[in-house]
Amino acid sequence: MDAPIDDPPRGGGPDGEFDTGVFAADIDPAHPVPADTPWGTVALYALEGEVRAFEAFCPHMLGPLFAGSIADGVVTCPWHAWRYSLDDGTRVDDERPAEGPEARPLKRFGVRTSPRGTVVVLERPGDAGP
Repeated sequence: MDAPIDDPPRGGGPDGEFDTGVFAADIDPAHPVPADTPWGTVALYALEGEVRAFEAFCPHMLGPLFAGSIADGVVTCPWHAWRYSLDDGTRVDDERPAEGPEARPLKRFGVRTSPRGTVVVLERPGDAGP
């Protein structure tokens, strides 16, 4: 059966969209969900009633952020406790290097919910799709 026109194919749509197959309602706020996309693995977070998608691995040493702890809109890497805002991906700890590739913010991806209720990740950054 063909997907409805509003749903991008699971393999990635022509407009830089990828349907993760994850239902937004199934994302536990305490446990982000990793999802493989054509642009790498992203972590899907449920925060304040919306889904946000960020790169899944810490820029420091590639620790799995989806396995980290979440408190007050901040994810803490389980490997070395680097902390990132889940608003915009910026680092929020001052004890770490402020320059270099390790100091960069997390990449945020746009998201939208498909008509079926699954999370669609957008290649472009942002808060939400059209």
